[in-house]
This record gives sequence, C-alpha cells and structure tokens, in this order.
Amino acid sequence: MNKKIGLYEEKTCKGKQWRCRWFGEYDPNTGKQKRYSKTFRLKKDAQRFNKGKDAEFEKGDPRDPSTETLQEYCLWWLQYRAKGQALRPATIELYKTTMARLCHYFGDATLLRQVTAQAAEMFLAELNPMKGDKPLSNWTHHQILRQCKTLFGDAEDREFIVRNPFKKIKGPKTSVSPWYYLSRGEYRELLNVTPSMRERALYALYYTAGLRLAEAVAVRWADIDFETGQVNVVRYAGTETLPPFDIKDNEIRSIPLPQQTIDLLLEVQVEAPNNVPYALMSRQRYERVIANWQECRAAGRPWDSGTYENNVLTRFKRRMKRTGIRPGGKTLTIHTLRKCCCQNWIQDGQPINVVMKLMGHSNIATTEKYYSQFTAEQRSQVAAAATARLQTADTSDREMTVSPDFTCNDADERRE
Repeated sequence: MNKKIGLYEEKTCKGKQWRCRWFGEYDPNTGKQKRYSKTFRLKKDAQRFNKGKDAEFEKGDPRDPSTETLQEYCLWWLQYRAKGQALRPATIELYKTTMARLCHYFGDATLLRQVTAQAAEMFLAELNPMKGDKPLSNWTHHQILRQCKTLFGDAEDREFIVRNPFKKIKGPKTSVSPWYYLSRGEYRELLNVTPSMRERALYALYYTAGLRLAEAVAVRWADIDFETGQVNVVRYAGTETLPPFDIKDNEIRSIPLPQQTIDLLLEVQVEAPNNVPYALMSRQRYERVIANWQECRAAGRPWDSGTYENNVLTRFKRRMKRTGIRPGGKTLTIHTLRKCCCQNWIQDGQPINVVMKLMGHSNIATTEKYYSQFTAEQRSQVAAAATARLQTADTSDREMTVSPDFTCNDADERRE
C-alpha cells in the first residue's frame, strides 16, 4: 500500500501552485487506493498541511476523509444505535429534538467531520427554545450536551470522525430547585381529603414506597406480596393483550411497605374489578389503555408509559388545595412525594446505600443531591441535641471539686 504524502509544484495559467497528494486505504474489492489532493498558493502553507497530515497518519487517523453528512449519520444512529441501546421511547424523542437542533444549526448537508470543537461550543452557546419564548434552563443545556457527546462519541468509535468535538466541553452550573417536604402529618391530611380509595393507595405508594409516577400507576396485583409486605417494580415485555412496561432499573426492585399502605391496598383489592391485572386502575381506564396499545401496535408506534394514566397531577393539585398547605414557592408535585419518601428513610436512620437501592438510583450522589435536604425537623433535632449536651456539661462542671493540694502562684503563671 502506498503511504507516501507528496508535495508537488505545478504551473497554471495564473502562475504557480503547490499540491499535496496522498493515498487512502487499500480497498480489497477493487485492489486500489483512492487518491486525494489539496492545493495551496503558497509553498509554506502546503508544507504546513503536508506535515500535519503526515502526523495524523502516524497517530493512526483514517487516510480516507469521511463523506457522512450530519443528517445521514443521525438517521443511521436512530435506526441502529438507538435500538441497540434499548432506549425508551421518551429518550428517543429527546434525541430527535437534539438532532433537529444540530441539523438546523449546522445544515443537513454539513459533513460530520466539519463539526469542529469551536463550532460545537458556538452551537451550545447559541441554543434557543424550539417552541415558545421560555428560555432554556441549565438542565436542558446539560441534557443536550450529554446527548451530543453520545452521538459524536459513537461517530468517533466508528471512525466517522477523528475526534469528538463535544468531548471536552463543560456545561453550565446547575442548581437544585428547593422542594417542599410534606411531613407525615400533612401526608395524612392529604389522604383525608382524597375521596377515592384507589387514589389514596396511589399516593401511599408514592409517599411510603418511593415509586415513580408510572411505576405506581402500572403496578400489577402480581407485583404486590401481601405475605411479606412488599411491592416489586418489574419490567414487562409487551404482549398481544397487554402493553410493555419499562423501568430505569436493570434489576427488579423490592420495596417494603408499612402496614398502613398494605391496609389501603387490601381495601382496594376488595372492590377491584375482575380480570383487571393492574392494582390501581379502574375498568374504564383499563379498557382505554388496551385500546391505545392496540392502536400503537397497528400503527407501529412505540408505547409511551404515560398513557397508563392521565390527570394525576391535576387531581393531586386539587387535593393539596383542599388541605390548605402552602408550599411557599417550593416545588410540590407527585414526584415530590417520592422525594419525601427518600427523606423519611434517611431521617429514620436508613443507610444511604440502602436508600439508594430502594429508590432505584444508579449512584449515591443522585440520592444525596436531589432526593434529600436539610429540613426544619432536622434543624430542631440538632438544636435540641446541642442544648442537652450543654446542660449535661454544665451539670458536670458544677460537680467538679478542686483538689486541696493544687496551688498556683504568680511566679508559676509567669513561667508558663
């Protein structure tokens, strides 16, 4: 295989020019190598390019420049890589939005290798909302940056590009929004103003088991073990009759339930409709879910777990309004109940690694940063403990006596 990189002087009607020539990789199908060239007006520019290209080949960079466009690569990634990674439908939709941003900014026909690190930084700096006038949050910036790193990282692995232009870019700093801690007394008040037994059991699974929104709505009777008092979060594949259910965890998550939650679920079970496998789903809602699943199968659309239930947040806000609880500008949603469950486990003395497993987190940092906070109750406990400690120390000081053999004079103090 010819690996030579040549520099040649050529004469044209407009004068002289300098041309760099090199050969691509050997193609076993044709038995040939493609030949490439680049011309320069000045010899020093040609020499500089020639030296840089030679250094690239020495490092093992591809000899054939990629002709893959940004749009072509995005379509390939969605068709093969996204399926290979078994991404959830909602995650795929987020990737599609990021790809639309990239293609809109750089252009569909832009070669993948033409996206440089400088251009990548400009793209992130000039991000604008796709819809509406609401500015993008730092969280959205981080999500787009993460997905760009994944997209171009895969391109680097497949040697479509030499280097990932997004690899060394750092996102903006993010802050954790304060969320309202619903105390156990306020949780009982929420249950008192909730008329439906099924809805009360739903809130109980959020607040006492830390289930995610879809996990609680899609829980099946087979997932609840009344003998051991626990609920299992299980991944289900789709069948002809029932839709799939995907979870973030790679393994089944088993969560112990307090007796109050078990009693609520038992009451729901007594009035549960026959032949409905979902514990907290009415007959009417179950039939609608099955109909939506059949439509998705017929149209070849992916199933969205949010279809299991609707208006959950609307009803929750209505119940909270009846309790008279005012969050004072802090976040208070269904997901906040899950955070309150995590906070309760921590305050009850559960080890953080145990809480992480119960919550279904992949690392402790997520549990500590986003699902726990310093509450007023903990602040009071710290103050009470400090007061008790000082009182004990004060009593001990009063009981101390000075030995009669102990003397101290001015000379001793001066020597000290």
